[in-house]
Amino acid sequence: MEGNRLVIGLDYGTTYTGVSFCESSKDKQADHIEVIHDWPSQSSKNATQEKVPSEVAYREEGILWGALIPADVPRHMWTKLQLDPLQVGEVTKINREIATSKENANKQPDDVITDYLAQVKAHLLKNLDQKYGRTLWRTMPITLVVTVPATWSDLAKSRTLGAVNKAGFNTLEFPQPVTTILTTEPEAAAIYTIRTFRGTTQDAEFAVGDGFIVCDMGGGTVDLISYRVTGLNPTVIEEATVGCGDQCGGSSVDRAFLRWLEGRIGTEDFHKIAGCRSEEVKYTSLEKRAAAMLQQFTSGPKAGFTGTESYIMPLPFPLSRIEDDESRGISDGEITVTPDDMASMFQKSLAGTYKLVAKQYGAATNTKKIKMKASSRILIYIFMVGGFSESPYMRNKVTEFASEFKMAAKVPNYPWSSVSRGAVAVGLEAQKPEQGVVQNRKCRRYYGIPATTSFESGEHRESDAYIDMHTGEKRARNQASWLLSKGQDLASTTRAPHTTMSFYTKFWPHEARTHRVKLIATNSDEAPQHSYDKGVFSVVVLTIELSKVPKKEFKAKRSPDRSQYHEISFDVEISIQSALQFSCSVKGKNVGSITAKYE
Repeated sequence: MEGNRLVIGLDYGTTYTGVSFCESSKDKQADHIEVIHDWPSQSSKNATQEKVPSEVAYREEGILWGALIPADVPRHMWTKLQLDPLQVGEVTKINREIATSKENANKQPDDVITDYLAQVKAHLLKNLDQKYGRTLWRTMPITLVVTVPATWSDLAKSRTLGAVNKAGFNTLEFPQPVTTILTTEPEAAAIYTIRTFRGTTQDAEFAVGDGFIVCDMGGGTVDLISYRVTGLNPTVIEEATVGCGDQCGGSSVDRAFLRWLEGRIGTEDFHKIAGCRSEEVKYTSLEKRAAAMLQQFTSGPKAGFTGTESYIMPLPFPLSRIEDDESRGISDGEITVTPDDMASMFQKSLAGTYKLVAKQYGAATNTKKIKMKASSRILIYIFMVGGFSESPYMRNKVTEFASEFKMAAKVPNYPWSSVSRGAVAVGLEAQKPEQGVVQNRKCRRYYGIPATTSFESGEHRESDAYIDMHTGEKRARNQASWLLSKGQDLASTTRAPHTTMSFYTKFWPHEARTHRVKLIATNSDEAPQHSYDKGVFSVVVLTIELSKVPKKEFKAKRSPDRSQYHEISFDVEISIQSALQFSCSVKGKNVGSITAKYE
């Protein structure tokens, strides 16, 4: 077992969570990725699924989670999106429902997520005990790979890691060292897809310079990002564009079904099974009869629809006693769902996905690095992953849409669990770089600091002017100094920082040798001039402790009134892999310490 490592992949998704693991060593040529299937469930239909619902409910008898929650019990759901304060859309309605629920009062998103992930971790431990034995796996160092959306904010990444650690993924239950890696969901899916194609005829179709788009179609969101092949044997890739996404996943079809049902049977009869109008149905809980009908729809028509099928669905009591009504498609207590009805329910998801695909295609083909294939048949590949990609209708429609742009659609094996499997693949790639890695990533946004500079009349605003007490110089504050640009290539295979902030900081003799700097960002395509301009927001406040820096590095100086102060020059290095990393140095030597508080 010496040299062996346990790699665990945690795909905490908006609607479902997947966990995979793999024992790896430098001597093994092939690594088999195990996926947890035996999630606890009330129904035998959900007992062997590759994922478990990302939901938790608080009851007097204790915590219920995943598929153990009855459909009519209020629960916390879509909690992942609540980690990012920039999220809008359906998550805002879910937040309102949770805030007004008696059962869920006074529960903060971070705490709810921690409670949920603690249950996931406990089930993971049971699987590891069964696979390796309670003692054996605890002798191996662990690499834990956690996935996040490509468009995730830095605050959301920090809160995700905090919840994972708080849930106990780095406690005494893991006695060996745990190395935690953060990676993006499409990157995990891309690496998994590339690994599954290695040695196949599909892999042989790749050439250096080829581009492909990963379309991650989940229950809550659809996220896309483009990659470029930079090396072969093994395959090496880099990000070609900045990712994009929207809340147009599979749950949109569920909401559309409820609206269709009310429109077909009428509001009065819909009230009898749901207790309200379809637009008022809670995301976090359903009446039993409506919940049973929705579950039947999602496991049957929604999952199997290809575009031509009609479905017969039994109506729950008391609607099962409704007299036959041909105009409403009701006969013998059952209702008919036509192909046109089904197509209308997918309309919102398709429209949103089409828009994202077209946007990502435009960005990818405008990238000069991507080589358009000489073949007249295809220009670029699109890989569809995620649970919603298993819908035959969505798959067929997106494939047809992509073909209009000469994109060839491909679906890897196990698309629903491709992100959790890919998370493990990321851990394996990190341990064995010779197998192929992501060479470059794209910077998601502009990053910089609020800076000061010598005041120039006509260039700076008087409202930003101030007099430096140390030097007496007139200066301009609140100037945005951008360090990294949106879309900039960020090397991922080097330890060198991606940017460096240089500071000349002044301290009075009895002043604490602590410096604070705010890192700002903007998602705008153009970089604003001032730190207070529209679209600029604070990312993190860095507290840099310099008290242990040798005294010789501080230069004694005099202010205009002859008061003595000390000045020091130091650098703060920033690296962006999947998360921000910071270090401090004086004359090239790492010194001091940095505390990061995300905002």
